[in-house]
Amino acid sequence: MTTRDTIYSVDAACGGKQLLSVLGEGVTQLPPESDGSGNVEYKTKLNPENEARTTHLATQLKWRLAEGNGHAVYVLGVHDDGEVVGISDVELQLTIQTIEDMARQLGNVQISSIDRRRLEDQGDQVVAEVHITQRNIVRRTELRVTVLGDHGAGKSTILGCLTYDEADDGRGKARLNLLRHRHEVESGRTSSITLGTIGFDAEGLVLNYANNRSAEHIFQRSRHVVTFVDTCGYVKHLKTTASAIVGHSPHVFCLVLAADAATVTGTTREYLRIAAVLGVPLMVVVTKMDAALKPQFAAMMHELLGALDTVVPGRGKCIVTSETDCDSLAEDMMRLAVVPIFTTSAVRSVGFGELTAVLAKSRHSCSGRTPATVTTNDNAKTHGSPFEFHIEHVFSIDTVGKVVTGWVKAGTIEVGPNSGHHLLIGPNALGEFDDVDVTSIHALRIPSEFAQADSSAALAIQPRKSTTVRKGMVVVDADCLNRGIKRVSAEFVARIAVLDPDFKALNSVIVHVRSTYRLARVLEITDETTDDGDQDSTSGSWATVRLRFEDGICDFLCAGMPVIARDGQRLTFVGHVAVVV
Repeated sequence: MTTRDTIYSVDAACGGKQLLSVLGEGVTQLPPESDGSGNVEYKTKLNPENEARTTHLATQLKWRLAEGNGHAVYVLGVHDDGEVVGISDVELQLTIQTIEDMARQLGNVQISSIDRRRLEDQGDQVVAEVHITQRNIVRRTELRVTVLGDHGAGKSTILGCLTYDEADDGRGKARLNLLRHRHEVESGRTSSITLGTIGFDAEGLVLNYANNRSAEHIFQRSRHVVTFVDTCGYVKHLKTTASAIVGHSPHVFCLVLAADAATVTGTTREYLRIAAVLGVPLMVVVTKMDAALKPQFAAMMHELLGALDTVVPGRGKCIVTSETDCDSLAEDMMRLAVVPIFTTSAVRSVGFGELTAVLAKSRHSCSGRTPATVTTNDNAKTHGSPFEFHIEHVFSIDTVGKVVTGWVKAGTIEVGPNSGHHLLIGPNALGEFDDVDVTSIHALRIPSEFAQADSSAALAIQPRKSTTVRKGMVVVDADCLNRGIKRVSAEFVARIAVLDPDFKALNSVIVHVRSTYRLARVLEITDETTDDGDQDSTSGSWATVRLRFEDGICDFLCAGMPVIARDGQRLTFVGHVAVVV
């Protein structure tokens, strides 16, 4: 944490760390200031001597802000060794004025709060904590890429090479950078969703963990950020993979296949079908080029191109062999006009230059489409639309309170009394919404004054009533619920593409909508046919299905939301919500 969590002392009697703030009554000694790290700066007092001195102090403030990821705390009336001495009211005002001058030089920095305490034994002396925040004024673009593929294809290895800029040793060394659990390291099988990040600065330089110490530093230096969502290949973890497809709002699907694979599996064809049905841009990465024989690779590529022709009709195919014309290739991919195919080797570090070049130029705005989670038209996500934020994860932080992370589907939110938003959070188990306030915003882990449509964000919230906040809820402007369109229900109709022919014999399925999954009863199925009365053989079987959640709890739904259903460890259908009943 930033602020007071960074100020502590060790209490030998308690045998642990106790938070110790200069604002605490009776505190006369703090731990010595840390010169080498941290976002806390001790100052006895500051005087506006001259511009050169202020510039030096502004540089120091900039460093503290970087250490605190946009937050710094100046503790006034304290020596560097931690001795609390206090200063007069006049000296405090001059010091605050100097800090304001420092913030003004940096341009995007402001004092967010000032807390003070008058010393008991010295009535005319005070100490203070000044909290300083760096506003996010840089407009960054974001691309979320969900990585899909069969087990053993090399998904985690490829992402390890991309995010850490290091070659694999042929035995899975690169993937260790992404694996989260001990059993994943021991088995080599991903069982959870893992996020990886690379960025591109204003000159197009690739920023990853090789030249940055944390994801925060990558975000701070980047103008374009690519977030990879690594999924599970084994059917045992199908629930996790299905959640990643619809829950993380991907802009692009990256399908990974091994060059030495014997065939294009049924799972791979299902992923191609999902990309086609949801209308998501698609790229294909062929791995293990160093391990494949030429006849083997040729047979696999022939089968892959045939599968693309059959399952994803209407999109061209392009095997990328150089970094030239990546601008137009990226734009065509995002417009659903072409599927780029990259051939790579993690051991020899081959093919990553072409892949990163296309990612650097890919912008979801090029397609004029929304991400996979919503496929309504562009007007639904303009800044003039009511604010709508979908919650993916919920955290509780001692000094902040409730924090929710997710993505902004529509509108823009700003922090402050003049934001003009009447915000609600819900629905709860009864389908109701409660008033909520947003106290701070982080966009890509950087403190920000706003969050805009189609970007991920973290919001610190304060519900005005005691409310159980869970994933799957939304934070919305009240206008979003006052437009005469039903959004909250336990029943809906979806237009689907059938993936499992046995689906129509099932009474219930597990339905994934956004970041949640629920058991739903199948109420009605209506087959769709072409004008001549036959099913469309090129795109598979289509149907309209009416579903109701078994638990009867209402969810926030709207037309265009993608849904994926499974029956145990097999996918049954994929499609979009058509009507909220």
